[in-house]
Amino acid sequence: MDPRSRPAVADADEGEVGSGRASAKLILFGEHVVLYGKPAIALPVPALPVTARARRRPGPVVIESSALDTGRRESAATSQLDATAVPRLAVSAVCEHLDLPDDGLFITVDSGIPAGRGFGSSAASAAAIIEAVAALWGRKLDRDTMFALIQRSESFAHGKASGVDARTVISAGGPIWFQHGTVTPLPVAGPPRPVLVVADTGVYGSTRQAVSAVRGRLAELGAYGTDLLDRAAAITTAAAADLAAGRFAEVGAKMSATHDILARLGVSCPEIEILVGAALEAQALGAKLSGGGLGGCVIALAADDQAAVRLRDALIAAGAQGCHTVALNPVPA
Repeated sequence: MDPRSRPAVADADEGEVGSGRASAKLILFGEHVVLYGKPAIALPVPALPVTARARRRPGPVVIESSALDTGRRESAATSQLDATAVPRLAVSAVCEHLDLPDDGLFITVDSGIPAGRGFGSSAASAAAIIEAVAALWGRKLDRDTMFALIQRSESFAHGKASGVDARTVISAGGPIWFQHGTVTPLPVAGPPRPVLVVADTGVYGSTRQAVSAVRGRLAELGAYGTDLLDRAAAITTAAAADLAAGRFAEVGAKMSATHDILARLGVSCPEIEILVGAALEAQALGAKLSGGGLGGCVIALAADDQAAVRLRDALIAAGAQGCHTVALNPVPA
């Protein structure tokens, strides 16, 4: 990099701390098909945050994260693709952007986002780390820069990343329309205020594996696979209009139709199907997998808070390892 083009950064001493924060996300429509240029609708989940703190300390980069299954610290020498890869790549990305060496950093990450459940935990962790390291050096990055840096780590981790996770975990709140890397806030009518009940299958879902499975399935299906992609895009487009008009029964029906397409693409599993069936039997407006699939979570749409309680009980009885509730159209702060 030409020294004249280097960004100006303030000196950081060892007593200073930079902080960052990001939220979990849910995909309402468009899983997998978004990788083929189709639109998606996603929703940030502020109730499931991840925070990061960065400070200067001599030696190699050390990342200590509550999200790591091993619970161990990972140094800059870590190269294997595991739960430590995205945090380490996030550090490298932001340090390169700031034209700083990626050593002499001690970073702690505290995540309330379950990993491998379709909540975007890796993107949120990367976002929090990037923001924390930039803040340590007195920099605040704009959303487009944050997106680009998160994508660098996400694409390596998942093989191919659409960008929907990276955009959603740093969005302000409420559903967003995502296509080709850009986002637009989606209006949601209300009241009534329907509730999403998110049920954990207890099965760790690998996005990389799911993306590969869909690629292979589409190759097998040929023209029919192309038709499925087009049908999913049409459903997402219609669902956006339903959200704006408050037609939540129709939104639910489109969630179920989207789940059928995802199952045909090969990313459902028995645990997902059990919970989707239980949700519909308990009078959910609609239900589907959310995220990469092959495990992870099922989201079901309840008409109101009382229906959400009944739906949660039914999903727990059907084997869900836990449930979260998320407002589809939250009251503005």
